Amino acid sequence: MPRYRVMNHHMKRRGKVWQLRKRVPLDVREEVGREWLEESLRTADVRLARQRRDARLRELEREWDLIRRVGNPSGIESLLADAEMERRAVERGMVTPAVPTLASRLEDQLDDAAGAWGRREGLIDTHGNGMAFDELRDRFVEETKEGERLGTQLEALGGNLPIALAGERWLAKARLTDGTKREYRRFFSTAQAKLPLPQQVTRTDARLFIQWLAEEGGEDGSGFSRKTVNNHRSALSALWSYLDLDTAIWSGIRFEPTKDALKRDVWTLEEIVRLLDAAKALPGEAGGKLPRVIRLALYTGARAKEIAGMQYDAESDWIVIPRDATKTDAGERELPCPDAIRDDVKAWVADPWSGQSVTNRFSELKKGLGFNGRAKVLHSFRHTLLSRLLELGVQLATAQKIAGHKPTGMTYGRYGSKTSVESLRDTVNSLAWDERLEEARKELARRADKARR
Repeated sequence: MPRYRVMNHHMKRRGKVWQLRKRVPLDVREEVGREWLEESLRTADVRLARQRRDARLRELEREWDLIRRVGNPSGIESLLADAEMERRAVERGMVTPAVPTLASRLEDQLDDAAGAWGRREGLIDTHGNGMAFDELRDRFVEETKEGERLGTQLEALGGNLPIALAGERWLAKARLTDGTKREYRRFFSTAQAKLPLPQQVTRTDARLFIQWLAEEGGEDGSGFSRKTVNNHRSALSALWSYLDLDTAIWSGIRFEPTKDALKRDVWTLEEIVRLLDAAKALPGEAGGKLPRVIRLALYTGARAKEIAGMQYDAESDWIVIPRDATKTDAGERELPCPDAIRDDVKAWVADPWSGQSVTNRFSELKKGLGFNGRAKVLHSFRHTLLSRLLELGVQLATAQKIAGHKPTGMTYGRYGSKTSVESLRDTVNSLAWDERLEEARKELARRADKARR
């Protein structure tokens, strides 16, 4: 029963239909305008409801994070829409140019608010004497939330959107996977916290920001790896291109990361035996599904989201991994179903977990067995599979096709994608994981028996 409550967290039934119920975080409650969010998940199927809940919660967290970074984005979007309507009305002669524009009214609002703040802070007197007004307004914008909001709105009217909001506009049109978009949103959030508005960013700002990422970035302040820093830079360069700004400020920046790139280790046969045996011993649903997750990852090299979205073509006896479940275009693939996991595949696609559940359940399992580092995770089965294919002497293009990697080199890159699905059947059946795992299990038993003696 406790497990049921955890699995159905933020869900409740209304009649037969499941509802999402989530308390709005206190720091964004004023902008959202309510304390609780309740909406229908439009299904009576609890498994489908959980998937829709997880997807909606991720969307809500993204929306709330954007509010934390730039204020309510709908406020700026509404402001821009009003300004566009005003411009068209003036062009059509529906509004006289003598009427104050939205921008001028906003400037007056900013001046009035800055003046009131200056008097409260003792920076100017009731007659306006004291600090120069331009300096007062700059301080008001820099030091207060109201000033930051009004200043950001004025800049937006001038075409200079905050990085995170500009990023949202670009991502809405960009042809990127959901995972890449989530990653880019984090990058834009980090950049906005450290950089001025896009049109004000100089090459010096860009260089200092890249160096900060390498030396102090990340939650633990230990800096990002070279790959992650370069991913930040690529995302910002693409955004600058969308905004028609100079992308050269992000190129040619030298930096030395303090953190080494994370290297994934392969799972050994004995470790896989331990994982499988521990997974099979789990109670309830987990004991049936988690061993399948491990076997699917071992035979296909599929990522968590690919496992969650895996399909089975019974007529061709193929495993199908669709594009919406993959990280890259190359990840979309069809594979002959290995004989050893055919029953696992059929059972899994009939009742899968979400990608997040796959990751979380496997993480709990491996940590419970003492595998606490980041070097050995579910993704490590991709490296384990590729290592096995290398042992078998499988050609590079074939291994890349099975794992869903982009073919490299001019020859393989051009012709590697032409490899027929059926030509891979002998290769996937030659992996012989079950036989090798049984040998490893016997070796473990012999060692245990010897230790008891």
